Amino acid sequence: MANTAKQSLIDKDIRALVPKELKYKKVVGNPKELYIWVNPNGTKSFTLRYNNKFIKIKEFREGIYSVADARRDALKMLKELENGKDIEMIKGAGGKYIFKNLFELYIEQKRKNGLQESTLAKTKSRFERFLLPSLGLKDAKTIKYSDLLDICNAIFNPSCPNQSRLETLHRMINDLHGIFNIAIKDRYIDYDPSFGLNKEFPTTAKFNLKNQIDTRLNAITDESVLKSFLRDLKENNTLDPNTKRALYLQILCVNRPINTASAKWADIDLQNGIWTIQGSEMKMNYAHKIALCSQAIRILQAQKLFSGDKIFVFPAANKDGHLNRDTISKAVRNLGGKNKYNGVATSHGFRATFRTICSLHKAELLKLGISDEAIESALAHKERDQVKFAYERETATLAQKRILMQWYADFLESIEPLGV
Repeated sequence: MANTAKQSLIDKDIRALVPKELKYKKVVGNPKELYIWVNPNGTKSFTLRYNNKFIKIKEFREGIYSVADARRDALKMLKELENGKDIEMIKGAGGKYIFKNLFELYIEQKRKNGLQESTLAKTKSRFERFLLPSLGLKDAKTIKYSDLLDICNAIFNPSCPNQSRLETLHRMINDLHGIFNIAIKDRYIDYDPSFGLNKEFPTTAKFNLKNQIDTRLNAITDESVLKSFLRDLKENNTLDPNTKRALYLQILCVNRPINTASAKWADIDLQNGIWTIQGSEMKMNYAHKIALCSQAIRILQAQKLFSGDKIFVFPAANKDGHLNRDTISKAVRNLGGKNKYNGVATSHGFRATFRTICSLHKAELLKLGISDEAIESALAHKERDQVKFAYERETATLAQKRILMQWYADFLESIEPLGV
């Protein structure tokens, strides 16, 4: 027998329902489990009653979502429920294998494996922007390769090579493999619907080569430009001293900007001239020792008077925490006025400045006993030979690093006195 009710409302009946002071419900019928809730604010929402629980379907909107639409969706839900599908999965909230729940599980596992919060935040931002709006409440079994391909095609922007989003795309595809792999290992799905997606798009290397794109960050390698930059920095009296000293330290110590911005006094030994960045704060996840040149020590001594007993060397202006990495980058862009160094220099680019100067003076450095390994060690670059990396704990002694970093600081002073 058909699952019918004694009454069967139509759109005209729904329109006639008058809001009251309290929310109330009416049976819509056909199926008998279909109800309409009328709210005091006038909104009217269709729900399905099943095992004394109400599952919201959609709001009644004349000409957009009608009684006929609600009946169609209600019958579909009833069929899924009677075939054993969990009510929470129907509601799109509690199903373990709903895409957004698999994604959250994937993120949490990455966190337990030690992935940095900044990296996790970027991953979450990409998924919240591109994938979760359309896939978030979908069951993993219902997600098809073509669904993912449509989304990826919409993200990829080959007509604008410098903003192709290709790197974003490949990172997302790699994360998709990890997400669906959770459901595969549980034997909930038999295959990864994202398998093969990466082959639909060019690699970033091939795409950049074809479009003649240089992905390297802007860096000063010309001595005359470097002289101009150092002079502008020295003579700038409007830049916040906290930021100015951070920028100087970034130039002299050639580490990554986030490590400069988040430097802690507990990691700095001014007496012995050593700054140890803990492995948990390094890109390659192993501790990095920086031999502080005399100029860097003077900067830190001055900064100590400014920051006092705070945890961070470069504290945030109006709150706990440290200077934002982007504050250093902004200082570089704005130095000299009228965007003089915008597109010419970046805070991270001073690592490339250091590497270029060292390469151009290789013969001089070799006489001082400084090899390429010592230069790479100063930059905290990981050894490409994984076997060698596994056994070789130090590629340069602290004494070699000290000679190198003092040579570099003195070289900069020979171009333009730093004033520190």
